[in-house]
Amino acid sequence: MIKTLLLIFFTMTGTAGALDLSVQEAIVIALENNRDIQIEKENVVVSEGEITTQKGFFDPILNISSFYNDGETPTVSTFIPRGTVNQQDFNVTGNLEGKFSTGTFYDVLNFSSTRTETDSPLDDLSPNWFNNLSFSIGQELLRNFGVNVNNTFVITARRSNQISEKEFENVVTNVILDVESRYWLLVASRQNLELERTALELAQDLQRRNEIQVEVGVLPRVSVTQAKSEVAAREVDVIRAENTLQAAEDNLKNVLAIDLAEKINTTDEPTTEVFQFDEQESLDEAYRERPEIKQAMLNIENRETLKGYYSNQRLPRLAIEGGVQLQGLGGDENPDRLSFGGEPEPIPSQFLGSSEAFSQIFGADFTTWQILGVFSFPIFNRTAKGEYVKARAEFDRSVITLKKTQDDVALDVRSAIREIKNSLRAIDAAHVSVELAKEVVINEQERLNVGIGTTREVLEAQRDLIDAGVREITAIANYNIALAELERAKGTLLENKGVVI
Repeated sequence: MIKTLLLIFFTMTGTAGALDLSVQEAIVIALENNRDIQIEKENVVVSEGEITTQKGFFDPILNISSFYNDGETPTVSTFIPRGTVNQQDFNVTGNLEGKFSTGTFYDVLNFSSTRTETDSPLDDLSPNWFNNLSFSIGQELLRNFGVNVNNTFVITARRSNQISEKEFENVVTNVILDVESRYWLLVASRQNLELERTALELAQDLQRRNEIQVEVGVLPRVSVTQAKSEVAAREVDVIRAENTLQAAEDNLKNVLAIDLAEKINTTDEPTTEVFQFDEQESLDEAYRERPEIKQAMLNIENRETLKGYYSNQRLPRLAIEGGVQLQGLGGDENPDRLSFGGEPEPIPSQFLGSSEAFSQIFGADFTTWQILGVFSFPIFNRTAKGEYVKARAEFDRSVITLKKTQDDVALDVRSAIREIKNSLRAIDAAHVSVELAKEVVINEQERLNVGIGTTREVLEAQRDLIDAGVREITAIANYNIALAELERAKGTLLENKGVVI
């Protein structure tokens, strides 16, 4: 919707159906449309999802299972002369287990309930219920002990998300720089085309003048031939300038991600205002603001965290676990149960009735306490040792990368300042060259008019003037691009353009 409104607005304000764009308006469209920005934005979302994924390691897990059996079991027993036992079993099991970031692990509400119905005379209760409820909790004491170790991948995922955000900022910065560079190149291409058309008009005018002077016998006929040749050459220059303009316009439309058939009119004029920059202040600002340096520093922190984690993984496992188990049994008296002469022994009343299997659990009638110690020591432990060696090397590499990044940033700043200074000198030199070339053209034209000059000398003076004009246009465009390059090198281009991430 925003993109559509922008395009409608710019189209309404354009001339002849073209988009009238300032640099800032071009940046707005690029921020909305550019594919690289859209891709990097999704990468940030992916990194946010990774944080949730790593937090999920500590999510409790609820397990529920159930089964039903109905079958005959062959048996040979003096007490079961028919040789088979029919039995039906129904079971429900569930538990809640998980881990805490302290290295604590738990298994609570571990409940199992089984209903069994059988015609075996060896079972006194049928159907009967057997219930089991247990709780256990343990703590790692060496490997995986402590909040920092267990939160390693959550912490690194958060930093990786920050790195992705800085990469997004870097992509946005590069796109804005690309927009501004292509914008000023388009402005320069359009001015160059106007200059080449002016040169063509001058050549055509000279041709007409020469034709008149040849007719009256003032100039030789070769002067017309020379003028015609120059007109043809400048027509080629105009065609070349038109192609260059079209290519520059397409390049800008490409980074803006708009239809290549759309027409663009640039409304901003390049500046020639002289700005002064202190190199050391610019370097200090770049070290503070450049997203690449912040990325490198975050990467060092991540590698240091991982190094600590894999160092911990070299330790043996030592853990202690405690638990309590509650049991319950209840059911109906089996009418087929065995008796050895007379009536069978009575079943204790606390087991009669299926509800007793549950009331015994709640009453903790049958309780078992247990404590468990675990010690595990990998004999060679090469996996953990290898991971630690890699983590240590990656940490060292990240430190070197930061230094290299700082060197690259310093080079960017110095190069941008140098390019600004060179562009200013080029503008001054080109301006002087243009003014002198204008005087030469006037002088050569006057000499030709009075018959002491030649057509070739006039044409050469005109071409020198055009070349000087092209150099001036190019120098001004390069100066404006260099100003943007310095803002990018300092990491302040977004702030300079009013873009907030």
